[in-house]
Amino acid sequence: MNESLFINIIIGISIASVPLMFAAIGELLVERSGVLNLGVEGMMIVGALLGFVVMSHTQNPYLAVLAAMAGGMAIASIFAFLTQFLLTNQVATGLALTLFGLGFAAFAGRGYTEETIQLITAVPIPYLSDIPYLGPLLFSFNPLVYLAFFMVYLVWWFLFRTKQGLILRAIGDNHDAAHAIGHNVVRYRVMAILFGGAMAGIGGAFLSLVQVPIWEKA
Repeated sequence: MNESLFINIIIGISIASVPLMFAAIGELLVERSGVLNLGVEGMMIVGALLGFVVMSHTQNPYLAVLAAMAGGMAIASIFAFLTQFLLTNQVATGLALTLFGLGFAAFAGRGYTEETIQLITAVPIPYLSDIPYLGPLLFSFNPLVYLAFFMVYLVWWFLFRTKQGLILRAIGDNHDAAHAIGHNVVRYRVMAILFGGAMAGIGGAFLSLVQVPIWEKA
């Protein structure tokens, strides 16, 4: 196989996996707290919409990503309120919020159908990106790709190298025991859910800000 073709395939696979990485990172933390959130897709599509809208109006990728995070967290906060305070069924609530997110994005995005934006481009790291073979594979990506891999490490570090991560895992393993020794189970779970929403929002933003420059009608 041609070496440049092989490098392009690896780069393509890495880029295509980034939205799923963000969503999986967030859901990993949520499930380690003992919560099952099936509303991730709804959070992603709302994040994709808000990121696209903000990018369309401001041309500022940082604000667009922050808006996508806020959108994902907004849907996640609904899920957290319903499941942690009103004690609704987690599976039914998550599926309902997925449908809500898809419907909201289809409705609110009608005004942006066929509009295009300037995509967030790759940012090669000086000198390192010029290394033969390794440079294009490791140091010539979009900033969100680097962020995704950094978040993998950061979540691992949090779960297995911090006291709060240990408490979160304990809550997921046995929330009654964690509550009995004085830990606020609901607070930890709500924070985990909001983090999961933020990650899902960034994953959605990657789709609309990096991969596809046009908003299509669903």
